[in-house]
Amino acid sequence: MRTGSGRRAGGSGTFAASYHAGVSTRSRTLARRFLDADEALIDLAAGFSDEQWRAACPREGRTVGEVVLHIAAGHRIIGGITEAIAQGAPLPPAARRTVETGARFNARQTLSFAGRTRGDGLRLLRRNGRACAAMIEQLTDDELDRTVSTADGPLSAEAEIEGGLLGHLDRHLSAVREVLSPGPAHDEA
Repeated sequence: MRTGSGRRAGGSGTFAASYHAGVSTRSRTLARRFLDADEALIDLAAGFSDEQWRAACPREGRTVGEVVLHIAAGHRIIGGITEAIAQGAPLPPAARRTVETGARFNARQTLSFAGRTRGDGLRLLRRNGRACAAMIEQLTDDELDRTVSTADGPLSAEAEIEGGLLGHLDRHLSAVREVLSPGPAHDEA
């Protein structure tokens, strides 16, 4: 990712957005929403005990810690897709995954996360979340509106931020909360 001066920051190699003088209020708002959601997850995960980090997350088929790491890795992957859409560039291979290839990728990813610590997850969330938010914040209205054709119809960069980045975080975080928070049935007793 590039900083406002055009230098690469963080060396992630995923984002290559350069500073745009025409950044929009929409991009700043989306970046803030994404960063707020990421920071809320960081705050939640920072409070996990070791037992909670290793707890099974049945809906996900992996541990809570592996879900958190998956969310953090997803920031980079989905952020790369978002940036490609915004720049009118070819989509990365991850954007062309089928349900089957996505499931295989997630299974391999989960194996690679085995034994990773809460500290690892927090560092990955911070690094990837900040890089993604910086990329989003630099998008112009034209880039947010740029679309790519998909099997489901046109997809704009803004829609990928909403449904991809924010949606990915929210969907997986809800599975984590199911494990760690008592449901309404428990509260009524």
